[in-house]
Amino acid sequence: MYNGSTIYQGEDDLTFYDENGSDISAGALQKTAGNNEGTSLTQPIPEDAATGTYATSGGFSMIVQEPRITTSEVQINGTTSDVSQVGPSSADNLTINGEWNFGEAENLSITVEDESGTDITGEVVDDPTLSSADGVDETAFDLGGEDSGEYTVIFEGADNLDQDSVVEEYTIELTTDDTVGVETAEDTVTQGTNLEYTVTGGTNGQYHIVTVDSEDFRSNNIDSVFRNVGDTVEVGFADTDSNTRYESAADRDVAYAVVEIDGTTGTGSIRSQSLDDTTVTLDVYNASGDTLTEIDSLESVDDMDFDVEEGSLTLDSPDSQYTIGSEVDVNGTATSSDAVDIYARDNNQWELVVENINVDSSDEFEEEDVTLSSTGNQGDSIFQQTGTYRIGAIDRSESNGSDTIQTSDFSSATSVQNSITVVEGELSAQLETINGQVNTLDNSVDISGNAEGQGQIALVYVDSRGDVAAQTVDVDSDGTIDIDDRSIPEAADGDGNLDNGEFSEGTVTAHFISVSRDDSVGDGQVPGQGSNDDISALVTWVNDEVAERSLNAEQARSLIVSETTEDTASDDLMITQSFRYTESQTTVDSVFPEEAQADGINPVASGETLVATGETNLRPDDNSITVEILNEDGDSLEISSTDEWETTGQWNTTFDTSNLEPGTYTVESDDGENTDRAEIEIVEERQQPDDGSDGS
Repeated sequence: MYNGSTIYQGEDDLTFYDENGSDISAGALQKTAGNNEGTSLTQPIPEDAATGTYATSGGFSMIVQEPRITTSEVQINGTTSDVSQVGPSSADNLTINGEWNFGEAENLSITVEDESGTDITGEVVDDPTLSSADGVDETAFDLGGEDSGEYTVIFEGADNLDQDSVVEEYTIELTTDDTVGVETAEDTVTQGTNLEYTVTGGTNGQYHIVTVDSEDFRSNNIDSVFRNVGDTVEVGFADTDSNTRYESAADRDVAYAVVEIDGTTGTGSIRSQSLDDTTVTLDVYNASGDTLTEIDSLESVDDMDFDVEEGSLTLDSPDSQYTIGSEVDVNGTATSSDAVDIYARDNNQWELVVENINVDSSDEFEEEDVTLSSTGNQGDSIFQQTGTYRIGAIDRSESNGSDTIQTSDFSSATSVQNSITVVEGELSAQLETINGQVNTLDNSVDISGNAEGQGQIALVYVDSRGDVAAQTVDVDSDGTIDIDDRSIPEAADGDGNLDNGEFSEGTVTAHFISVSRDDSVGDGQVPGQGSNDDISALVTWVNDEVAERSLNAEQARSLIVSETTEDTASDDLMITQSFRYTESQTTVDSVFPEEAQADGINPVASGETLVATGETNLRPDDNSITVEILNEDGDSLEISSTDEWETTGQWNTTFDTSNLEPGTYTVESDDGENTDRAEIEIVEERQQPDDGSDGS
């Protein structure tokens, strides 16, 4: 070994020569760096010797490396892939392949053992030694005359380098099955379920084409039959007399997949939703290349039939009734589809309503907040007229979003249909007043109601002097109206602004107005609004033109009605509510003992529970009423408060009079803006009626 050479752990009988040809002892070589720096080299080179550079003080050096076999496998002759199983047809056409990093030091020795551990190398290997200075070589391997079973190929250094850390083993199984076939995981599959298949009896690394004939396709516009999974390397569509691959099934002869054999089998998968509900034949062909080969030039070596059953569809929503203009969720299940289209039928033809709703991995589909009467597709017109119709879902691969489908075609496809009744929406709405009043202090109301099928309605106010104001009121997607604390607007100024001062005190009418199925206000022409005929146009017209005309209350109301509900061919809806617009007010109306309810101001015996009641037009929760019992000097002796009362405006509170001496007192209510008083008598004993009752 000369200066700079590489030697390997486990080598022996090495001689080292310097540039003058003189021997150098192994012990003169010492590790130059690392944890073992300074350690001398010995022979044989220890199997665990530290790797790296060893040198003498004079500069002579050796490099110690770990010996490794980097490739140890069996291949079919002419291929580059290793094989772990082989059938009879390829058993005599194998090679043993090795790569190792110590080619300049030693060759590789090959040993083959059968399942019993018997060395059969001489029977199956022509040359059991791999020799190459660059450490890459192969030798012929023939198992053609051997029994089926497992065989072990052992790779090791041919001289010193045969320690356990170097030795590699490779196992190959010889099978008796050499006939290529195809099997499916199930004999019957429902459309929408993926079907696994296996090519059997193959030779590792070879490729086979499997096909399904186009006569078994569900339609001509599918984009896949075979899935590119498992051992599949290519999928597509083809004509049998061509090696051209196509992405679409249109006018093609077959769908195909190229499957690579791993061992003796190759797996793949079929999308059954692309197939008709019939008996389908799966063909497998003799070995070919790793891409499409002209199928007419190949031989079908096996085929397998399986049955495809029709998938199911359900349409769970919308239910049996639809309100024109309303939003609904469209949902259901589809076991055989990637997507569905929604159609409606009036008379003898189905018309498209909603297209391309995707089906998820749970076989469910849903499109939220769909206005069936306004989807932009031809069939939405059906949902713009009242009546009873049919609504259905169909597999999109069969409808392909067509504007119309004949009844017979729809029924024969994978589809489902239900009856649905289309109705006009109704209007109900109200302002929450207190005792029929809205006070100028709170100046706000809650609005509730229902206007299914509408996104907005109009709220028009007309006061006792004919001043007007109009606003829009939003409707929730479920058709409900639920608005808290809506301020009473100022009157419109005739220029579209609500800044002309508060309404006059007195009677105010509130008019809730909605369009109906025609989606247009009145006859479809709102004065001064051009082509705009929706709720916003009505609001603008009221705040501009109606306000500008200085009409009295009756005239203003008549004009508004004439352009909405009483206009020519109008289907508008209106709800009218009156309330009194006035200042805030709270009164004390009655005082009585709890045991003897009575109207007016009544004496209460000392020790009894005193009940004070009254009326207010203030909104509860936002306000509170404090009630005090005062003596003759105006001193507060008892105090109570409440912030809860119903929309009738009737409030009440109670006092314990145990600490009150008989005498005259004042009950005073205070709501923060208004006070009211009532003089009461606390007596020693309340006089009972002649009939012996307690006076209640």
